[in-house]
Amino acid sequence: MSKTKQFIAQQGSPTTVKVFEAETGQLYRVITVGGTIVSQPYASGHIMTVTVESSGKRFVKTFSLPHGGLKNIIPV
Repeated sequence: MSKTKQFIAQQGSPTTVKVFEAETGQLYRVITVGGTIVSQPYASGHIMTVTVESSGKRFVKTFSLPHGGLKNIIPV
């Protein structure tokens, strides 16, 4: 039975999120979020959300893990 990987998201720079494997602490991927991060990223299961500001507007962006593909953008 294979174990599902768990991830930890941490802000890397004002515009990037570092995704780490929770079990090993090893850096897995760096995701460029397309704006300035205004709230800490949150990872749960295979989803990561982060609030960013771009062109004076704020958005909650949802990314799929582990590959970092953009799934959803919600204006706030």
